[in-house]
Amino acid sequence: MKFYIVTPTYNALDWLKRAIRSVADQVREGVEVHHHVQDGASKDGTQAWLEEWQRTHQDTPGYVFTYESCPDKGMYDALNHAWDKMPEDADITAHLNSDEQYLPDALAQVGEVFKKLAEPDMLITTFLFLKEDGRYHCHYRPVKPTAWKCWATSMIRTSACFLNAATFSRVGIRYDISYKIIADRKFYAQYLEKVGRVRTVPALITSTDAITGSNLAWSAGLQGEEDRYTASLPFWIKLVRGAVWRINHVYRRLSDKLHTAPRQFAAYMADDSERTMKTIEKPTCSWSKAK
Repeated sequence: MKFYIVTPTYNALDWLKRAIRSVADQVREGVEVHHHVQDGASKDGTQAWLEEWQRTHQDTPGYVFTYESCPDKGMYDALNHAWDKMPEDADITAHLNSDEQYLPDALAQVGEVFKKLAEPDMLITTFLFLKEDGRYHCHYRPVKPTAWKCWATSMIRTSACFLNAATFSRVGIRYDISYKIIADRKFYAQYLEKVGRVRTVPALITSTDAITGSNLAWSAGLQGEEDRYTASLPFWIKLVRGAVWRINHVYRRLSDKLHTAPRQFAAYMADDSERTMKTIEKPTCSWSKAK
């Protein structure tokens, strides 16, 4: 199974190193990985580090690492450029941000599930929220999305979503770069209007998402984008947004009751070249109950 993973980055080298390592160590028999990093001309030494990483890993079997460093119009513009470079023989593609990581054997497990489920158009899994120091915060189980539900509320986390590369190429949808923070919400809603074979695997925990304090989803410009996005929605979707969010929350909690709670995970910390095993003392799917 051949994966094409795209990562946008800008002045986030400390986090980016961890993300890149978490992709590189996914390679094993039956799993080939091409990881492309699209850097927005960072000023923190990112380009030099990427150049060195590419040089020292250019002969790694099953692993291809490429990057481009140039100005862009934001994260979503960078992702569009990165996806334009996807090789034709890719089987699965995914978007991993610089402050996210894949867990050990994540891509191998995703590949196996794709085969068992007859290669769906989209596969959505569970992910862990981590605090800035790497400690567990909570986990989110996937709820099966539909286009209209995605228009109503955010349902898909990019780090835990894997796309059939052939379907992605056929559909041809890209991010609307007029949005700098919530373009993924519109992207997935439009994507689901074009595809039908969507599968969720709540038992499969594939990735981590760091709560860094600088996440775009909590930035100052969010409300303005939310208002513009909401204004573009049909009236009936505006009416049901709150209800959809609450129903999804209930489904997520019920799903969590049916699956084994995560008790440990292994992730890269700081500049470590090896993963660190962490214990989860109080697993929860509730953000408000996390400590």
